[in-house]
Amino acid sequence: MPDRTVFITGCSTGIGRSVALLFAQAGYRVVATARKLEAIQDLEEIASREKLTLYITTCDVTSESSLLAAVEFAHSAFGDIHVLVNNAGYGSMGLLEAVPLSEARHQFEVNVFGAMRLIQLIAPDMRKAGWGRIVNVSSIAGRILIPLGGWYSASKFALEALSDAMRMELEPFGVQTVSILPGPVETGFMSNLNIVPPKADFPRFYHELYERLKKRRSERHFEISADKVAYVILRACERRRPKPRYVLTVPARVSSVIRPFFTDRAWDRMIKFFYGVSRISVEQERMDS
Repeated sequence: MPDRTVFITGCSTGIGRSVALLFAQAGYRVVATARKLEAIQDLEEIASREKLTLYITTCDVTSESSLLAAVEFAHSAFGDIHVLVNNAGYGSMGLLEAVPLSEARHQFEVNVFGAMRLIQLIAPDMRKAGWGRIVNVSSIAGRILIPLGGWYSASKFALEALSDAMRMELEPFGVQTVSILPGPVETGFMSNLNIVPPKADFPRFYHELYERLKKRRSERHFEISADKVAYVILRACERRRPKPRYVLTVPARVSSVIRPFFTDRAWDRMIKFFYGVSRISVEQERMDS
C-alpha cells in the first residue's frame, strides 16, 4: 500500500527487525525504533543500500519524553502514521512471592503502558485518515500461563484485554486492531529472559522448579523464524478485515485449541505434571526436613 507510514518498536533484534525490513521492502515508509540507536544503526545502512524508505530513531517505551520525541520524529519525516506495530517487550519470570514489585512494574511499563501510550499518541492519525492498523505483538502466554510465569502472563493478559477493547472502540473509524500470539520464535527473547531466583530460605521445591525453568530456557522446540511472524503481520495489515488474533507456532495453536475442553483443575494438573509441580515432591521435602 503506497503512502502508508509504519511505526515499529523493538527493532533491535528478532521480530521487530524483520517487520521493519519486510514492510520497507513492500514499499511502506518505515520508522524503526529501539531503546538504543546503535542497535539499529545497520538498518539505516541496509535501507540506503537497497533504496528503502526506512528511518531510525530511539524510542524507550518506558519514557514519556522518548515516546513523544519518537512520534514527533515520525510526523516530521512522513506526516500521519497509519500502522503501529507494538513489538517492544520485556520478559521476566519467577515466583510471584520472589519477584520484586519494582520488577513487575517494569514489565507492565514495557509490555502494557508503553504500548498503550503509543496508541494514545498515534490513534488520532488513523481516525483522521479513516484507516489504520494497530498490531500488538503479544504471546500465547497472554492466554495460557505456566508456573513462574505469572507476572509475564499478567502483562500479556492485560494487553489482550486492551486489544479487545480497542478493536470495538476504533473499528467504526476504519482502524483494525490485531493481536499476534506467537509461541517459540527464533529470537534472543528466551536467552535474554530474566528469571528471578527464589530467596535462599524458600522451600527446596521452589529452587528445583527454578532450575527446571532455567534448563527449559535453553531448549529449542517447534520454533519458527522471526521472518515468518513478520510475514503474518504484513498480511494482517494488508487484509481488509484481518483476524482479531493470529496464533502462531504449533505449541501455541495446539494449546489454544485444546484448552476449552479442559476444566480448570484438569488443565492445572496437566501443566503441573509437565513442569514437575506436584504435592508429592512437597510432601517428600517435609519428610526430609
